[in-house]
Amino acid sequence: MGNIEHPTSNTEHPNIRNIGEAICCWMLDVGCSMFSFRDDILAVDCRRISGSKLLTLFVLVGLNASGAGPVFNVLDYGAHHDGSASSTEAIRSAIQAAKTAGGGMVFVPAGNYVTGPIELASDLVLHLDAGATLRFPAAQLPFTKGRQQGIECLTPVPLVGGHDLHNVTITGRGVLTTDNAEWLKIMPRTKASGDDPGSANGPNWQRLLQDLEVKTPAPDEDYQKAAPELRPSFVRFMDSTNVLIEGIHFVGSSMWTIHLLYTDNAVVQNVIIETYPGVHTDGIAVDSSRNVRISNCYIDTGDDGIVLKAGKDADGRRVNRPTENVSILNCTVHHAHGAVTLGSEISGGIRNVVADNITCKETAIGVRIKSRRGRGGTVEDVRFNNWTMEDVGEAINVTTDYMMEGEAKTSEETVSERTPVFRNIAISGMTVKRARLAIDVVGLPEMPISGLRISDVIASAKTGMRGSFTDALELHHVQVNADSGPAFLVRDSKELELDAVTTRKPIPGTPVIRLERCPGAIVRNSRAFAGTDTFLSVPPGELKSVVLEGNVPASAKKPAEEAELILNSDTRIQERVIP
Repeated sequence: MGNIEHPTSNTEHPNIRNIGEAICCWMLDVGCSMFSFRDDILAVDCRRISGSKLLTLFVLVGLNASGAGPVFNVLDYGAHHDGSASSTEAIRSAIQAAKTAGGGMVFVPAGNYVTGPIELASDLVLHLDAGATLRFPAAQLPFTKGRQQGIECLTPVPLVGGHDLHNVTITGRGVLTTDNAEWLKIMPRTKASGDDPGSANGPNWQRLLQDLEVKTPAPDEDYQKAAPELRPSFVRFMDSTNVLIEGIHFVGSSMWTIHLLYTDNAVVQNVIIETYPGVHTDGIAVDSSRNVRISNCYIDTGDDGIVLKAGKDADGRRVNRPTENVSILNCTVHHAHGAVTLGSEISGGIRNVVADNITCKETAIGVRIKSRRGRGGTVEDVRFNNWTMEDVGEAINVTTDYMMEGEAKTSEETVSERTPVFRNIAISGMTVKRARLAIDVVGLPEMPISGLRISDVIASAKTGMRGSFTDALELHHVQVNADSGPAFLVRDSKELELDAVTTRKPIPGTPVIRLERCPGAIVRNSRAFAGTDTFLSVPPGELKSVVLEGNVPASAKKPAEEAELILNSDTRIQERVIP
């Protein structure tokens, strides 16, 4: 910025060259009658501007000076900042003006606005000023091609977003809000009843899912009947590139809050999402997208907090587009079903994912990786690191035996394209307080979970670690302090390695480690603490197949035993019979 001459109070100020000079003049109480900006953006009579309007002026000019292009204020297009009437057409007109100009910023000043869906354009910034609230009433909306819960179909248009866009941004300190309960009145879910598993949406949606298992795509009539039962995503970008969502505060949501579908190179940062206890209001859903960075977000939601998906069942395998190259950093999640979730819609594959520095409280599950028979697809090359969890249901849950709303239990089947595969997943640096279940790993008999490594974990829970149908499961430096049952119970697993596993809360009459049908298991460098009855327990005839190395079981009454243990569904010992 060049030197500024400050004239006396009764002298007309020369043309000001930039916003910095304008601010300096204002702070020095310069008696100018006109700010005339050389780029012809604004010419404003200083004597007619209130403090708040002057601040808005500075924001507008500052944004323009930062290289965002021309600024289009929605008030100039007839928006009602007092919420007295709909601002839908005004916002659309401002966006169209920016589009005609080749791009720019649509600016929403402080105020309360009521609006319908907002379709964005390429090379556009939608900026919500601090104090700006856009409220979206529930309504039946037009339909467009999209994807709902992993199925390509006709969906309602998103409340904000668009398709085939590039270089598009939603930013600011404003609020986007809608009422989930009102949407559910218009598009209710079908709850389970008796033998009917219900539906996440309605009967026509459920019929579409059934028809897709016979043939995909389904007949057009199926999609048209199902569409009115679906709720829109709040923000959805589809087939788009170079997307930024930053600073926005979401209060309530119609369905998934931020939905990145078939999108490449997206950043979501510093957003606040408060949708709890809304139904299906996942916070951030990354759906068959790549090169996504999520950071510094607070999410309090009635469904999964941050979730990665890649299509569902036969339709997802037809599309066959993975979610890949995703980093999730420095986020806090509250109340969600899963803090960070992969699946269950994984049919196109999920790979190359990192989720670091996460705190979660009162979530149903912390780390959640889920799928089921019929999905197919692969989850691989995934790392979760440096988490803290408090008052969660399950701290770590990895399962290929999941049931989604509206689905029924499956039976073992021959391995095929329908079989989900989990491999090469690492979970480390977890501190867990007051979980219901510390660790739950459940594979399929026909396709065990492969290469799962869990390390550096300390957890207090009502129930400890449970695992079944795994291949090369490794636990390193894991301490589980449980209120009931064995601290570690693993069944039907091969090439198991337990290294430096322990509990500081041994339970009378209960082994620390119970292994069943785990040939070749290795237990090494593990310690029994005072009060331990039995350190290691296996069924009769299986101890000879377990390798014991470098353990310190001296404080246990029995370092190892062969015994039959009958466990109920929550794995507490019902009866112990020693032959």
